[in-house]
Amino acid sequence: MVFAAPAQAAILPGVNLAGPAFASGKIPGRYGWDYVFPKQQEIDYYTSHGMKLFRLPLSWERLQPEPSGPLDQAYLQHVRDFVTAAQAAGALTIIDIHNYGAYRGQLIGTEEAPVALFTDLWVKLAHEFGSSPSVLFGLMNEPKQKSADEWANFQQQAINAIRKTGATNRILAAGIDWDGAHNFQQVNGTALARLHDPRKALLFEAHQYFDRDSSGTAPDCVSEDQVEGRLAPFADWLEAHHAKGVLGEFGVGRSPACLADLRHAMTYIYSRPSLWYGWTYWAGGPLWGEYMYTLEPKKDGSERPQMEILRDVLQSQPSENHAH
Repeated sequence: MVFAAPAQAAILPGVNLAGPAFASGKIPGRYGWDYVFPKQQEIDYYTSHGMKLFRLPLSWERLQPEPSGPLDQAYLQHVRDFVTAAQAAGALTIIDIHNYGAYRGQLIGTEEAPVALFTDLWVKLAHEFGSSPSVLFGLMNEPKQKSADEWANFQQQAINAIRKTGATNRILAAGIDWDGAHNFQQVNGTALARLHDPRKALLFEAHQYFDRDSSGTAPDCVSEDQVEGRLAPFADWLEAHHAKGVLGEFGVGRSPACLADLRHAMTYIYSRPSLWYGWTYWAGGPLWGEYMYTLEPKKDGSERPQMEILRDVLQSQPSENHAH
């Protein structure tokens, strides 16, 4: 059966399935103990709730143990298996290099980690997944480079290298300074506006949390009237540049105020549907335990309050264009 990407009249809802990049201080780490890949039951749970987009955070060091070396076949096979299972369930996968702009602790663009390492990784991934329309390429999670112009240049080199392989996948470009939506225009807007994709399949990714400092480190949330102001700078930038975006990370705690913020964020996103390719909540995955933002069901199988909000939102959306 030929797999067709979904029509984009509908925003693709989804979730980060964390696990493959856990225990980043333990490299390579023990599979099944330090880190895991999502299992079929997680794919089934989220797709049964209408989610169609999985962001899969990966460890660059586990995927490519030596600089510019071959990809690790065992880790890569887990990625392949996940992509296949997600596709069979009607969902797309964002391959997310969850490395904050660094390899083995050295920032890309330094003598220890030249840009060639970054482009080499993406060339190898493009050869692996370049013929799969169900895979999107998330170039880098929350790069810590100091200059937006420098980081944009590194991403442009990766985009060029990917396209030279013939890969047609959608590519997600990210910004520096935690890739925040709330300050996207002032921090990253000018630099990222210069990115060019010859295939015109470029998406822009931003993250946004609703605790006081937008860091995603607290269970408390700002008042509901501040939600739109955090998302609008990114959405306005997308509109001004005729671009599409993915809200790649966002999450809230379990308090009534936080749940109100989550509902308001969803309402805002769906009020501007032409700007959004999709969203992926942070986070699902089996290793979270009682993490304040988790969507994983409780041990008794009952749902988290955040999932109840998202389920309500998805059930209220028209279902056309969700089918593949």
